[in-house]
Amino acid sequence: MDFKIEKVAMTGGTGPVGMALIERLLEEKIEILLFQREDSERKCHLPKDDRLHIVYCSLGQLNEYVPQEQDYDVFFHLGWTNTFQTLRESMEAQYENVRYSCDAVELACKLGCHSFVGAGSQAEYGRHDGPLRGDTVCKPENAYGVMKLCACHATRILCQRSGIRHIWPRILSGYGKYDNKYSMLISNILNALEGQKLQFSKGDQIWDFLYMGDVADALLHIARRGKNGAVYPIGSGKARPLSEYIRILCEKLGKLDEMELGGIPYSDRQIMHLEADISELQKDTGWVPKVEFEDGIERAIHFYRTLKSNEEKPLGGG
Repeated sequence: MDFKIEKVAMTGGTGPVGMALIERLLEEKIEILLFQREDSERKCHLPKDDRLHIVYCSLGQLNEYVPQEQDYDVFFHLGWTNTFQTLRESMEAQYENVRYSCDAVELACKLGCHSFVGAGSQAEYGRHDGPLRGDTVCKPENAYGVMKLCACHATRILCQRSGIRHIWPRILSGYGKYDNKYSMLISNILNALEGQKLQFSKGDQIWDFLYMGDVADALLHIARRGKNGAVYPIGSGKARPLSEYIRILCEKLGKLDEMELGGIPYSDRQIMHLEADISELQKDTGWVPKVEFEDGIERAIHFYRTLKSNEEKPLGGG
């Protein structure tokens, strides 16, 4: 059964997943009501489109918003505050997000949504040795993961009470445009463009990267066909040693001879196996990843190279 999706509401639109999802929804001519923090530096990247309606409203103000229409279909809750690494260990800072997630469900009800799709994280799982499934036991090891898991359960209960379909994707390692500049892939793309040394760990980890466009497509498939109450890990389903990804990255950057494997030590809580079992997601929704890492990383490199080039162009003209 396909659920109708003509109008959606969402938070977190200026994050990398949110930007990719907005692009995907607009491709499908779906109308979007975006709740956006007004002081966000990233809002300038949002596309100009008549179907994208922006309401300046922070996560902490969702409970104050009074809808003008009640004919929305899906609420994508991608927003999460206090995501800086220094705050991921703070229970107090992360706890706010559970309340905001519950407020998002209440707003979804007011908007008339039939479905609520959250944005879980690999951090909910903690460390495991094999592929991650929806029913894999969660053993989060930091406040961020703990509160993501709390938000999953809290929003599910609220949706059950209100008769709204609840689905909780857990996104593993997405990469692409407008990504976290401190992530392993993006930080080294930026370092290469600045002529800096490329340093990595040994790369023994088994990892699962997925292009942001495919993440967004998975979210749309989940909203259309996902099962109520389901938890879906989102990844490529093709895990490889991290060192393979690193070699491909450096080759595409033209820096294969300059990379240094083993220059960065593992942390004491290093995850050594991160892999999604996407069989249930594929069976329930028909979603299939389309972008191989070799192509996706080329797109990412081109994006950041173009971005850097545009930033360096002199203002004015002759």
